[in-house]
Amino acid sequence: MRGLGLGLIVVATLVAACACKQKSPGTGGTGPGGDGGGTGSGSGFGSGTGDPAACDGAAGRIEGLYQAAAGVERAEPTTEVKDNVAMVLAECRTAPDRVLACLAKVNSVLQLETLCLAPLDDEGSEGLTFQGK
Repeated sequence: MRGLGLGLIVVATLVAACACKQKSPGTGGTGPGGDGGGTGSGSGFGSGTGDPAACDGAAGRIEGLYQAAAGVERAEPTTEVKDNVAMVLAECRTAPDRVLACLAKVNSVLQLETLCLAPLDDEGSEGLTFQGK
C-alpha cells in the first residue's frame, strides 16, 4: 500500500513536469514563455577589466585567509602562504574586477578558491593562462 502511494506521487510529479514543458511559446518579454533571445556578455575565467595594480591592495586580506587556513599566527607568513598569495594575485591581475568583487564576499580559502579562481585540473592547464597561452 505504501508503494502505491509513493508511485502515485512520482506519477503526479512527472505529469506536472510535462505539463510545464508543454506551455505555448510566448512573444518575448521577461515573463514565462519568453523567446529566450537574451544576449550574454560573460567571458569566463581569465578575462576581465579593471586595474591590475588594485590587486596589490588585497594582498593582506588574501594572506590573512591563507594564514588562518594554515593555523599560522606569525608576523612572517610561511613559504606556502606566500606562494598561495602570489598565485591568487597573479590570477587577480588577469581579471581584477571579477576577482576583487568576489574576494570581498568570501570568508575562507575554500570559498576563495572555489568561487573566485579558475578551477584547477589534472593537466595543469590553468597555468597556461599565466603564460599567455
